[in-house]
Amino acid sequence: SGKSSAGNIILGQNVFNTSIRTAQSEARQQEVFGRQITVVDTPGWWWFFPRENTPKLDQIEIQSSVHLCPPGPNVFLLVIPVGLNFSTLTIPSLKKHLELFNTDVFSHTIVLFTVVAPVSDKRIESNIKANATLKWILHQCGDRKHVLNISNRDDRDQVKLLIEKMETVVGQNRGRPFSVDVSHENALREEIKLLEERASQRKDKAQKQRQKLRALIEGRKKKLFFIFHSIISTLFAAIVVNEIYISSSI
Repeated sequence: SGKSSAGNIILGQNVFNTSIRTAQSEARQQEVFGRQITVVDTPGWWWFFPRENTPKLDQIEIQSSVHLCPPGPNVFLLVIPVGLNFSTLTIPSLKKHLELFNTDVFSHTIVLFTVVAPVSDKRIESNIKANATLKWILHQCGDRKHVLNISNRDDRDQVKLLIEKMETVVGQNRGRPFSVDVSHENALREEIKLLEERASQRKDKAQKQRQKLRALIEGRKKKLFFIFHSIISTLFAAIVVNEIYISSSI
């Protein structure tokens, strides 16, 4: 979807790794056009699958991301690549994933369309009109949207315009950030720790099983070599005896 690339363009620096999938929520801060901006990059989810298909650890990382910019985020950017084909599962999936925040996030959300080539406003509007799901998403977000060309890092005007739209959202919410339950943060950290410990235990168990299997295979190789060597030795002895026998007969 270009989440990490969008974060890099907004901050004007390559602070998020775009070569791998985002597994942990990360926060990076930078002064942009005279404003101190904090961007949090979170794991994503598949638009076409229910929340149950999203790994539990990813869900917790998404939940805990709001605690990385206290007292809470002012704006959420819902990143959607232009041209994405939506299915009937998109809306239920979006609703369920946004429920991870335990409250309404749409009043703080801007839909961020990402493109890799210049695209006209007319085409964007045409795509929206032709897609009922996209229209529903935008309606929930108060029709707030922005187009970001993630392949053009030199175009800072697109970033400046996005920040202005963010400030409008802050004003509409009277400067109040998204409500964050601080007590929930410790519970999430404990859950992450527990999941990581379980994952580590499964990894150790798998390594031990591989070691046992490797030892078993090596043991069978040695046994087969011994049997094969014994057969060769026996055949060689038989050939030698036979040659002696033939020689003695002459």
